[in-house]
Amino acid sequence: MFIRETVKTAKGKKYFQHQLIESVRTLAGPRHNLVLNLGCLSIERDKWKTLANCIEAELHNQPLLFEPDREIKVLSKHFAKIIIKNQLNKQAEEQAAQEDSEGSTTQYEKVDMQSVSTSDTRSMGAEHVVLSQMDEYKLDAILKQLGFTPGQIIYAKILIAARLVHPCSERETVRWEYEDSAIRELLGTNIFLYDNALHRTAVLLWEQHAKIEKQLAQAARTIFSLKETVILYDLTNTYFEGSRKNSQIAKPAKSKDRRNDRPLVTLALTIDEQGFPKQSKVLEGNVSEPNTLKGMLEELTGASDGFIPQRTIVIDAGIATEENLKIIKGKGFKYVAVSRKRSYGEGFWENSQAKQIKLNDDKTKLTIRAVRKQEEVYLLCCSEAKAAKEKSILEGKEKKFEEALTKIKEGLSQKGTRKGYDSIRERIGRLKERFGVGSLYDIEVKHSEGVVTKISFRKNPKGKAKEMSLGDYVLRTNRLDLTDVEISQMHRSLSMVEDSFRSMKSHLGLRPNYHKRDDTSTAHIFITVIAYHILAGILTKLSTNGINYNWDTIRNILSSHERVTTTFNTENSDTIHIRTSTTPTIRQQNIYKNLQLKHNPLKRVKIRIPQKKKAGKSWIE
Repeated sequence: MFIRETVKTAKGKKYFQHQLIESVRTLAGPRHNLVLNLGCLSIERDKWKTLANCIEAELHNQPLLFEPDREIKVLSKHFAKIIIKNQLNKQAEEQAAQEDSEGSTTQYEKVDMQSVSTSDTRSMGAEHVVLSQMDEYKLDAILKQLGFTPGQIIYAKILIAARLVHPCSERETVRWEYEDSAIRELLGTNIFLYDNALHRTAVLLWEQHAKIEKQLAQAARTIFSLKETVILYDLTNTYFEGSRKNSQIAKPAKSKDRRNDRPLVTLALTIDEQGFPKQSKVLEGNVSEPNTLKGMLEELTGASDGFIPQRTIVIDAGIATEENLKIIKGKGFKYVAVSRKRSYGEGFWENSQAKQIKLNDDKTKLTIRAVRKQEEVYLLCCSEAKAAKEKSILEGKEKKFEEALTKIKEGLSQKGTRKGYDSIRERIGRLKERFGVGSLYDIEVKHSEGVVTKISFRKNPKGKAKEMSLGDYVLRTNRLDLTDVEISQMHRSLSMVEDSFRSMKSHLGLRPNYHKRDDTSTAHIFITVIAYHILAGILTKLSTNGINYNWDTIRNILSSHERVTTTFNTENSDTIHIRTSTTPTIRQQNIYKNLQLKHNPLKRVKIRIPQKKKAGKSWIE
């Protein structure tokens, strides 16, 4: 083999390209075959032959007499890997085009055991599961119908799969696909992947987001026979890296992730009672939660994809204003909502009978009291788990508040500290604002001639009443046909929306968002939403069969199912490269079985590189 330089001229400028060439003997005389385009090499001309020899040695799995320098060694391994991959892909295409006869005959080779090596190991387990679910949802057909080209469809599938398997930026997605994943083999494509193409495809997906979500929801409805009698609605926000000063959607607001130092964007999501997403909206970070419901209800009412009135909307207290409840009723929907009202007056719950419900873990109990009116049912709930959590949070705030007050108090006897009455009152006011428990304490500040002489504090009756009401919340609904237990169960299903948001943020790369433009930022969020559509189908199938792992656990289990190339030399010094899959573990097989997937979606592929060339034959057969 040798390297040849070619020169092309375009618009008066010369472009150099280098090619790896092999000499082949034919009956008509020696001929040259192109093995691989090497691009434009930066190494000196006198090293070209050394590079060609090193590439040939890598292909034949043979050591060199003299060790080349590091640059030549790296280049030779890189180009040899490409040649082997191209030939394996070509062989795979030929196998796919004809009847697979593998296993029909037994093949034996005498092998040099010292020459056996493995390379190009790539993960395929999670990718196999994700792509199979995309195929079941007919994502290709959905995107094709919306005008996506075949190349854009492949880019879109890689984007979504990467968000599920290896959440990262578009640039890191390219590296992951090129170095770590067998997704290209699973897709059966050799398409060139680069980050700008992924950015453009993500924006195209966002531009068609309403139609894509509608069709994905319809696919899930058909496949899983969803009832959709209950629609759960909630919002979350996520933060950006960077200032985003000119953004129309990234706004400063109170962060649910405790990242108030970053601009935020809001994601609104509706899912059904089984956890399947229906619709999503990307809103400004400082949007008022109650004002978001009306637009979502109008879309549900006007949709022609199976959403009709008589659905029950389940919402949290942040959205359940009196005006929103009237809007829900006006649209013909029912509702189950957490009441925003704090007090119902003395005697309101007096004639109600307390009932205890055991929750899923059979340890935590929920106490409920119901008052049924002519148009609504009110349900007072007292959760042991919620009370314990709120008590822990409250005690932490009270402890820090008291420590801060004590520090101010002790400062009165120290030199160099501020003791002015106005200054002390200002400091105490800031503590009340910071910890939010100031109203639970009676604080007395004594002073003389504008100088504070004594500070005392004690918990007041409001604080004790607060502790008594921890874990309490009130539900209200116009579903008069539901029992008390059914109302409580329907509200608790709202936790599935929270689980959805948690999964998006923890497992699907929703945060952080590094994009600088609004269109790419919203596209990043929508890719995560599509990924959750796919994930909901996977998790539902597994949970139906008793596998209740979260996606992170499933992804880790499947990560060791890999595609690998095994190389060895035979007795006659030929070199054989076999591309095959590792045998799935018992746990991996169990996952594939419950998803009704093949244990090995890719066939074994083999190429042989003979030591001696025959007339008219290439080194690569």
